[in-house]
Amino acid sequence: MNLPTFSIPPRAIAIDLDGTLLNSQTLISGRNRRAVEACLEQGIPVIIATQRAARTVRRILGEELCDRCSLVLLGGALAIAAPPLSGYFREIIVPALAKNIIEVILDTEPGVRIIAETGGYQFGTNKPLDTDKLWIVHAATPDMQLPLDLALADGSVKIAVDGQNHNLSCVITAISQQFGNSISVIPSNGNTFLNITNSEASKPKALKRLLNSKQISVDDMVAIGDDIPDLDMLATCGISIAMGNAVPEVKATTSYQTASNDKDGVAIVLEKILTKP
Repeated sequence: MNLPTFSIPPRAIAIDLDGTLLNSQTLISGRNRRAVEACLEQGIPVIIATQRAARTVRRILGEELCDRCSLVLLGGALAIAAPPLSGYFREIIVPALAKNIIEVILDTEPGVRIIAETGGYQFGTNKPLDTDKLWIVHAATPDMQLPLDLALADGSVKIAVDGQNHNLSCVITAISQQFGNSISVIPSNGNTFLNITNSEASKPKALKRLLNSKQISVDDMVAIGDDIPDLDMLATCGISIAMGNAVPEVKATTSYQTASNDKDGVAIVLEKILTKP
């Protein structure tokens, strides 16, 4: 491990979820939970920054903790503040553009599963799941699962592409060539899963909009992450810390490294922040 010295606490903390705050079993450990709660009790805003939707974050972390943390969801397409921060922001992909993107994806890789997030608790998909699997995969009930066209009608905030363990590099090339700077494409899980948002949506932009409500600079923030979707957030914040289990690209971006997500790496950082010099 290689951790910074905190002469004063940061003014805010941004934490990725999967592979960072959550362990390999997709659970938050007791030590990590207590460390987050301790920061909140000291008046330090904690922002959970993730590609996940609100429904799954709330299932994993619980209502009480989610209500106390600010949330940057769906890769920055949706931001929900909790005191002392304020604000609510949503960046949509307009329906016509979303429809065209999906047509190109399915022409390139017909077998993929598409998930179009509305920004609330509902989503649309081209491959509906049965009730049991729906809860396991999406933390959703049947009323939250919509036909794809219906979800697109009001403007989706993120289109996810599940390659079912197949590499989606050809899809990245196809949609990047066709739609260029109008969208942002962020791969994960070894290019087998894609997150597509409006080009204006990003974790750093969402963080800045939330922090502006209290005149906090990203230079005064600590960010912790592990995977490719965290790179822009880590590159933007004043102090960036990679998890011990982080991918090489993340470790190359950061000056500091904590323990892995299975060894409470987040708690180790937060406890050091709260320890008086």
